[in-house]
Amino acid sequence: MSNPRQAETRAIIEACGALIEDDHFVYASGAHGNGWIAKDIINLDPRLPRRLGELLAEAVADIPCDVVCGPVMGGLICAQFTALALSTSCVYAEREKHDGQERVVLKRGHDAFVANKRVLVVDDVVNTGYSMKLTMEAVRQAGGEVVGAAAWISRGNIGASELGVDKYIFLDEVFLPSWPAKGCRLCDAGMSVNTTYAHGAEYVSPA
Repeated sequence: MSNPRQAETRAIIEACGALIEDDHFVYASGAHGNGWIAKDIINLDPRLPRRLGELLAEAVADIPCDVVCGPVMGGLICAQFTALALSTSCVYAEREKHDGQERVVLKRGHDAFVANKRVLVVDDVVNTGYSMKLTMEAVRQAGGEVVGAAAWISRGNIGASELGVDKYIFLDEVFLPSWPAKGCRLCDAGMSVNTTYAHGAEYVSPA
């Protein structure tokens, strides 16, 4: 490990069993892959996300921000503990369907709250960056300034330039590749999709 924060983060996700490999997952973007960070397992013990929030706050200390924003659900937990450690405000973005298309929006007065404020967008695990980019779009549409992006864990599939930010900071990087659903080698091999984690349940039984 390259630094103490990274080492502690990896120790946390391994000790609680959140790092799952050699399975078949469907991600929020629709892409498939064979690995997953089960953040729901991490969040079972509030001490773990609290500690990860403290570590992330240390890592982003040089990015001035007024508000921390994360997408529901895991990103909300990440945002709350990071904001607590930074002694700043916290809001969250929610998914909704609009004209058959999925988007992320700020509701409950959060849109007005972030207007003209510097917003750090965070998430627990960044797989393809899909949720984070939608959250950034929602913040910008509400008049907020996205000053950076941060996460507990990056899966190594996207960087700052692809996210559209100058700074993208993460505590640990776990390389778990993804690929398009069409031509998925795991599907071709007849391997069942994991319906407990990620978005496999919606993929197998779409609404």
